[in-house]
Amino acid sequence: MDRNRVGAQILAGVLGATLALLGWGADVAAQFGPLLSPSQARQARSQEEFDAYLEIVTESDSRKTVERVESFAATYPKSELLGIAYEYQAQAYAHLNDFQGMLAAGEKALRVHPDNLNTLLILAPALANHAAPGPDQARWLAQAEDYARRILTGVERTQIPSKVPLEHWEAEKGRMQAVAHEVLGVVAMQRGQMPAAVNEFEAAVRVNPNPQGDQYLRLGVAYASAGERGKAQETLRHAADLGPDAVRQLARTELAKLTKEKSTRHGL
Repeated sequence: MDRNRVGAQILAGVLGATLALLGWGADVAAQFGPLLSPSQARQARSQEEFDAYLEIVTESDSRKTVERVESFAATYPKSELLGIAYEYQAQAYAHLNDFQGMLAAGEKALRVHPDNLNTLLILAPALANHAAPGPDQARWLAQAEDYARRILTGVERTQIPSKVPLEHWEAEKGRMQAVAHEVLGVVAMQRGQMPAAVNEFEAAVRVNPNPQGDQYLRLGVAYASAGERGKAQETLRHAADLGPDAVRQLARTELAKLTKEKSTRHGL
């Protein structure tokens, strides 16, 4: 198996695991609520409808959230809040590690609100992570790329929640942009487009106000796959320094591979 394919698998796996731990979609939703364009403000048509919606928003049990959304959709099929309800259902399925359920709920949410950033932030990395070689790979990669680009576009035109300080929003904006660039990097690497992958992972580190060890790991693996050994070693050492333990172990493994390859070339 060639280094590019191995690198793509490492990057996709790290991306999925890291974003699952961070809970990107749910985390952003909790801080800012539904991230919609100014024209997408929605409201309930009755107190009963609003109460049912609040039960979804405040539910802490993911399985119950899934059930509440199904009940809400059956009772209020024309609700203006239905798209956001499906967003919460997609988050719940993600927490349950149910990819197909998450994908179905997310697509329903996007049919109502095509530019809902919370939903796009859930689906884009999940699709990139699941795009293993197979009959669905090309389709999932194309969807992941489309959603990531919609994140980058949507972030620029999203209405900033009134209670959020500007500096806080700018930081979150950078983190959301970093997720999109990471997804585009994984997509490019899965397609064997090494220069594009490097550019996207560099962008992810650059726009994130506080880049993490996993981001440097992805960039380091991309550098190695592109043959930029010096940059790869420096970046992987930085990833190992930042951690956490899972990232540190992977970074050290990749550094060991680079050292072994160098020794082999020099006949040591």
